[in-house]
Amino acid sequence: MPGVLLFFGYMSQIFAALAPKRNQFDDDDEKECVREVRAELVSLGGAIILAVAIVLTIIMIMVLMLPMVNAFQLTIVILLTLASWIYLLDSCTERLRLIDHSVEFSAVFSRKRHIPINELQAMFLVHEGFNLDRGIESIEFRRVGEQPDKFSLGPCWQRHKLEAFLHSVEEVLSDPHLFDEV
Repeated sequence: MPGVLLFFGYMSQIFAALAPKRNQFDDDDEKECVREVRAELVSLGGAIILAVAIVLTIIMIMVLMLPMVNAFQLTIVILLTLASWIYLLDSCTERLRLIDHSVEFSAVFSRKRHIPINELQAMFLVHEGFNLDRGIESIEFRRVGEQPDKFSLGPCWQRHKLEAFLHSVEEVLSDPHLFDEV
């Protein structure tokens, strides 16, 4: 019974996070600089990855209880289960920060990457997934005389928070046409 209550508690948080929100850029008086933004487990992508990880964990437990499972099958199930939990952990710990005149991307299992903002020519938020509202995102930073830097983001991001962060970078650089969506 507590597991069911916990499940419905998580689901209510997910649906609350997906509810339409008032755009913070509608009113100029309410603009504020967003210096840090994080991916969250309470998102549509986070819920899907969590569900996959839970199902794989249940399958792994069932396989461990079966007497007629060979080592190869058991190894495959254990590796898939561990990979799903590691991917979920990495996806929900991603963050973007605006520090020391650069944008920093970090996650638990990913290396930190820095992009100096004084060299930026353009920033693109690219939708690479399911639909235009809720898909997997990537951010491309184009710099003067350099190859574009592309950060592939996990499924646990909320788009309105990413947009607010990128608009903050625009405000810091005083360039209102730096950010674009593809």
